[in-house]
Amino acid sequence: MKRLLPFQSVLFLLLLIACSPAKKLMKEAATFENGGLRKEAYEKYNTVYTGWGKAEARVGMKRVAQSILNEKLSAARMSCLSGNYENALSLYEDAFAFENQMTELELQSGSIARENYMQCRNDYIDFLYRTAEEHVFSENFESAHRLINKIFYLDRNNKMAQYLSVMCDILPNYNAGLRAMELGMYRDAYIYFNEVNLIDAGYKDTRTLLAACLEQASFTIAYVPINNHQVDDAVESVLSTTIKYQILKLDDPFIQLVERENLDQLITEQMNTMDGIFDESTVIEAGKLMGSRYIVLGEVISYSNDLGRMKEQVKKGYLGNNVSSKKIKYNQFEQSRKLNATFRYQLVDAETGRIYATETIPIIENDKVVWTDFEGDHSLIYPGEWKWQLITSKEDLVNFDARDLLQSQFKAKRDPKSEMELRMIMLEFIGMKVASAVSSFRP
Repeated sequence: MKRLLPFQSVLFLLLLIACSPAKKLMKEAATFENGGLRKEAYEKYNTVYTGWGKAEARVGMKRVAQSILNEKLSAARMSCLSGNYENALSLYEDAFAFENQMTELELQSGSIARENYMQCRNDYIDFLYRTAEEHVFSENFESAHRLINKIFYLDRNNKMAQYLSVMCDILPNYNAGLRAMELGMYRDAYIYFNEVNLIDAGYKDTRTLLAACLEQASFTIAYVPINNHQVDDAVESVLSTTIKYQILKLDDPFIQLVERENLDQLITEQMNTMDGIFDESTVIEAGKLMGSRYIVLGEVISYSNDLGRMKEQVKKGYLGNNVSSKKIKYNQFEQSRKLNATFRYQLVDAETGRIYATETIPIIENDKVVWTDFEGDHSLIYPGEWKWQLITSKEDLVNFDARDLLQSQFKAKRDPKSEMELRMIMLEFIGMKVASAVSSFRP
């Protein structure tokens, strides 16, 4: 037998010592693997491969990792078969994520796993749709929306879910419209049906129901001005136009404004024969002439325009920001215009003479202007007080707080609003008041 030289003996001993831990770890890894402790087995194999680069350790790593992946996929499959779709999809995603983490080991989930995942996903979508559909038709729309959102999370472009989502908007309005019609609330019903119409104009009988509500709730109305000989005809004419404009501006489908300008004078004359007191026969006749069931009678009871006298005051100040500056005087002017009017309207049923609404509206519109004038550079002026213009006094002071107001008065307009400007404000206010009364009228 050939003997080892001393050097060779030492080397062999070192190799034997070095390999001993790897063998021990491999043995422990196998024990864990056989015992089903895959995580611990994988860690042991990984330690051996990392430390000693042994091929059998890497093979062990792949074998254990593949068994872990297979177990994850199997659990996902079983969860899906039991109808626990949400959990199943979560398990599938966890399995695929694990496979991606082990790219270097070239694990194989297989095409079957991907097909099973897609089938599970589609089964879940079908389940969600059926359940959401039940909630929609039982009018549990909040729950339906939650389920529909889950479908969109899985399939953003799902057409069936899009349809159900639309139904969640259509059905509440459609059903509410039907209930409103049963109660005779045709205006409310119209609003509900119109919401449906905006989403799907062809849904069931929505158009027919809209037309029926419109026919039931619509009414004709006309504005008839009552002439007051003490008020300028131009005021009444523009007011009449303004009121009609404001009513039309409501854009209310239920209000049909009848305009028969050529009959205004005739109707006004009929009304005036009663000296502003309207009996049933007069109102009914007016309604017949206008072709309108309801009439708004409007009269300007009083109207006045007052341009106030211009007031002038001499003010004191300084051409500088201290009492040592030159003392000066400047002129302040003030003028105002006031428009006073009283308007009365009545909303009358032309068939019965019944007065549904009436109001007397007092109106005051005014405008005042204040401006100042100075022969010189007004930008240097500071307002103030002084006792003697040429002698210093303890009563001399500069009013710094009023400086900005004074400077603005030098640039202020010098005429109050015209009668026409104030009149337009008044007329618009009256028109809006009358239109509001017509809008809230429910015959």
